[in-house]
Amino acid sequence: MAWSAVVWADNQTDTISRVHSDKSLPFRVRLKKTHYKLPNGIQSYIHAEYHNKWLIITGRIGGLHGFVTDSEDNFPTKEQNTTVYVVDPVNKITFSRSLKDPTSGLTQEQVDLLSVTAAQGYRHDDTLYITGGYGLNSATGGLDTKNALTAINIPGLISWVIEPSPGETAAQHIRQIFDDIFKVTGGYMNQAGENPTLLIMGHEFNGFYSDPIQIPPVFQQYTEQVRRFYINDDGVNLSITPISSLPAIPDPNYRRRDLNVAPVISKVDDQLKRSFVALSGVFTLTDGVWTVPVEVAGDGTPFMADPTLPSTFKQGMNNYDCASFGMFSEKTGSMYIVLLGGMSFGFFEETKEGLQFKTDSEIPFISQTTTIKIDKSGNYTQHLMRHGGFPEIRSQKFSPVNSILCGFPKPQIKQGNPLLLGSESEVFLLHKVPKYDNEVLKLDKIKKPTVIGYVLGGIASTLPNTNTQADSFPSPYIFKVIVEPVPVPGCGCK
Repeated sequence: MAWSAVVWADNQTDTISRVHSDKSLPFRVRLKKTHYKLPNGIQSYIHAEYHNKWLIITGRIGGLHGFVTDSEDNFPTKEQNTTVYVVDPVNKITFSRSLKDPTSGLTQEQVDLLSVTAAQGYRHDDTLYITGGYGLNSATGGLDTKNALTAINIPGLISWVIEPSPGETAAQHIRQIFDDIFKVTGGYMNQAGENPTLLIMGHEFNGFYSDPIQIPPVFQQYTEQVRRFYINDDGVNLSITPISSLPAIPDPNYRRRDLNVAPVISKVDDQLKRSFVALSGVFTLTDGVWTVPVEVAGDGTPFMADPTLPSTFKQGMNNYDCASFGMFSEKTGSMYIVLLGGMSFGFFEETKEGLQFKTDSEIPFISQTTTIKIDKSGNYTQHLMRHGGFPEIRSQKFSPVNSILCGFPKPQIKQGNPLLLGSESEVFLLHKVPKYDNEVLKLDKIKKPTVIGYVLGGIASTLPNTNTQADSFPSPYIFKVIVEPVPVPGCGCK
């Protein structure tokens, strides 16, 4: 692979770290398209796995949002997802029920809260917690970031979708409270053990979106913090105990949204430690990408290495939110974060001279996969998974999803172009695959090629760079994710 130095002043750093090959990694990743797919494409959603069923809620059923100046239709409300999906991957069946179904028992405000885009969510036992997100406020007719914490009883809502009992409603399985601490979109929420729930970075955006952002009344503010609170939930009563955000004064280095945040494991004094790492994200004040990761301790304490040091890792690929999963090896103490497609400052291109590394300040869509390795000493490297990208799917004349929406015109897209996938999609890990309690896979237990999960949904773009909504659509495709252990050079082992 050919490499050249990169200089781009709009990013957090003028240079990025070299992207290595995958030859030194103890595994390979392959993606394989399944023979079944979702009935509708969907992106930017919240999900949970439960007893071999996949619950999908919130999100959008459109492609990339618009950028038209002075438009109130860059995030069309008719593209908000108001359907709850339950996927049975074993029998290859998808069940669905509308939040507007007469049996839902939900108010219009609750439907608004459950049909947002880019919310934050995580599962704890049988409960799915969701905060914030951006979407319609039916009471005002505008768009805003929500200030709700929603607690969903996962088996209960699955039951309502698949086969509700007489008189059963969705509302019976949903509880909500309100506080401005939850008013975040494009961030990440999770919990490590008994530590507080963390709401990591993101921003608040109120008003109609345009580019440049200028339509009143528009308000945008990045949190530049890790917000922290304890969730108090006995299954009936729901409340929180907020604690101080970290850092106490918002730090401009944490002005990030739509980023990949991964649970990670490290070995310290022979003990396994759970934490998180916030990778890249957007946007700097000059509309570039962030390059230096932010490590977030289990209690929410953030740390970023000095960007001015040559030794500091600077991420060059897969900078925007995409499907991802993590693996840890107790034998070597190395953590691996696999990033599948999405949008990227850097990418590789086949040329007559071979595989060449290129960059693009417009942060184009890609289908390439990389792995970020964090070794036992805390050193980062990024590796191109040479054969781990999305398989080629050629675009059709019309979007396979928009054509089914009542009253929604069929937009022309670039017929025959390879689809660029992974952005705003999710990985659904299989229950049977060995993993730690924070969903990081146990790499040492994977002894043969193994299907560890599936990638669902996201944005399918027909062009690397576009600001036209008709050039993309929500992906209905489902891909198997296969991890294959390989001998590590120099050790003769697996």
